[in-house]
Amino acid sequence: MASKIWHVLELLEWTTSYFQKHNIPNPRLDAEVLLGHLLKKSRLQLYLHFDMPVFQEDLTILRELIKKRIARTPISYLTNHKEFMSLNFYVDENVLIPRPETEFIVETVLKSNDNKPENILEIGTGSGAIAISLAVNMPECGIIATDICKKALTVAKKNRDLHECADRIELIQGNLFEPIKQVKPKKFNWIVSNPPYISIDESKELSKDIYDHEPHIALIAGDDGLSVIRRLILEAPNFLLPKGKLIFEIGAKQAEPVKAMLDEQPIYIHSQFINDYAGIERVVVANVD
Repeated sequence: MASKIWHVLELLEWTTSYFQKHNIPNPRLDAEVLLGHLLKKSRLQLYLHFDMPVFQEDLTILRELIKKRIARTPISYLTNHKEFMSLNFYVDENVLIPRPETEFIVETVLKSNDNKPENILEIGTGSGAIAISLAVNMPECGIIATDICKKALTVAKKNRDLHECADRIELIQGNLFEPIKQVKPKKFNWIVSNPPYISIDESKELSKDIYDHEPHIALIAGDDGLSVIRRLILEAPNFLLPKGKLIFEIGAKQAEPVKAMLDEQPIYIHSQFINDYAGIERVVVANVD
């Protein structure tokens, strides 16, 4: 690339072709996102500047980004950016990349809120996408967000500061509910979570983009994928106010075993399963008495 003056259109076409040869999904889109990130231009702006030259300094960086994408590093980690609930979030390999289906958790909580102050606990916050989206849209609420990983909480703090909601979100390190025993409030209107729910066997079928780069602690949950969900269901009632709700994401084949687990706990008086965009039961809402 350094032997000539390259222009935006040429680079897009070359990168797209190179990605195609290496079986990268969405080769054109990935080429546009990487070049746009490098040049600090939107995809639309790239099309408006097809003839703009790209010089050696940027070409060197682009070459490294392309190599990493060929090695199946996810685009979001290369750009340190992911959109969630129409908000921009910093992400790196210490946190799971937020998925569109997880937005159903936030949307469900927002629809259920009557503009009254509520206490919310998030278990396993990762990038902070759920907690921050709730704080931005429900400024009257107080939120505690936990994560077992210190590096993940560093990312969450970065995003919390970015969205100027440090006064509404307290970040605490610890495993599931353990750190909540030391803080106030200890009871919440909502407990929200996108827990790990992939089984060990299922993890072997994950794409290289996911398995080789996203944190396994945020993905894999034992032999059946339910080890963390099981603890959420068992322990959440101890931290919920009367009429409180537990809401969490599940895997594509986990609706039936999760229903059975909820039925075994009489404190849950009602449960609802919400379908994702593919029609899969993806989000569970369980109400306590």
